[in-house]
Amino acid sequence: MTYVFSMSPRMVTIAVTCAVLLCALLFLMGVEIGTRLARPAPDAAQVAAQIAAAPATQGAVATTGLAAAAPAPATP
Repeated sequence: MTYVFSMSPRMVTIAVTCAVLLCALLFLMGVEIGTRLARPAPDAAQVAAQIAAAPATQGAVATTGLAAAAPAPATP
């Protein structure tokens, strides 16, 4: 049994539109990735400042998260 693959003009239009949109999406993703890769590396002082500030920030988030998650005391 032979099968002939045919597409209506509407299906061709949809396929071409999807192909063009896919190419545009890939181009924009490439631009975003390229800008991130081209960004200069942070110097040692910036990295040390971020590492020093990280535990203080995480502790503040953890305590506020625990306080917000604590159940209210039951009143009789």
